[in-house]
Amino acid sequence: MLSEKPDTDIRHIFDLCDGNRYHYNCLQLMENGNSIPLPPLDTIRREVADREEYWFRLVHKFILFKNVLDHDQLSFLVMAIFGPMNSLAFARVASDRGGAALNGRGQGDEWIIVDNPNNWKFKDVARFQGRLYGFCDNGTLVRFELDPRLSAGVQFIASQPPEQDVGEPQKLYLVESLENLYGVFRYGYHVPSEKRHVTISFLVYKFNFNAFTWEEVTDLEDHAVFVGDGNSWCIPTSTINNKSNSIYFVDDNWEWQMYPGVAYGGRDVGVFDMARRVIQSLPFGKDNPRFHSRPNWITLSPKYT
Repeated sequence: MLSEKPDTDIRHIFDLCDGNRYHYNCLQLMENGNSIPLPPLDTIRREVADREEYWFRLVHKFILFKNVLDHDQLSFLVMAIFGPMNSLAFARVASDRGGAALNGRGQGDEWIIVDNPNNWKFKDVARFQGRLYGFCDNGTLVRFELDPRLSAGVQFIASQPPEQDVGEPQKLYLVESLENLYGVFRYGYHVPSEKRHVTISFLVYKFNFNAFTWEEVTDLEDHAVFVGDGNSWCIPTSTINNKSNSIYFVDDNWEWQMYPGVAYGGRDVGVFDMARRVIQSLPFGKDNPRFHSRPNWITLSPKYT
């Protein structure tokens, strides 16, 4: 999904498989009952005593997980990383197949703050083999236990990879495949004079659940990883027409987007070749000198949503 442009409700989709562009009208989708409202941010604002008007300066990232309850109903778990300490909250929302919201206590009406006595700074959340995991600080792995009383416990699983190996990454992602749970470390630098960020390399680790350690990965084989805002993906390239052993990335830095519709330098998009360790551009990376929002990855495949 490409970045939005000012004064229009049209969003454009660039299909990496066929190279074509498509568009849809966000306003029409919402008017036709195809949207499910998330809870207001009041609980999150109270948690950080923040009066920030714009949500994107309060919430750093939303991660969405889908569950099929029955043939007539969909349920979603939404995780939100927010505030100066990268705290975590979650909400459950549901709808029937016609798009009507089905809300109740803890399901659509409020955010539940995750108890975090260790003050971990959450960077990402992923669901692997039915369990929820979090990536914290510079690579600490934790597991969440969500119970019926609408609370969440956090269990320590493993420390980060050796600091001398991972250094100080700019961004971290937790990515699941069918077989592995990956930690992806993104490195780059800021160019303040041009209000932009430049990615230069990645490191990838997979978690060994037998030894409870991280192991470096230099070859993703027949998979491609997609990272950025929201959910990250690891998808077999046999199902999509994309480069194997590569990391596709989009800009997920908000440092310079101060207000909605104000252009900033969100052009840090490309493909990192794991074998050659080089970055190539993507066809939509230079549409505008500056974007008005960040592009993001989406998938319509039920297997990967």
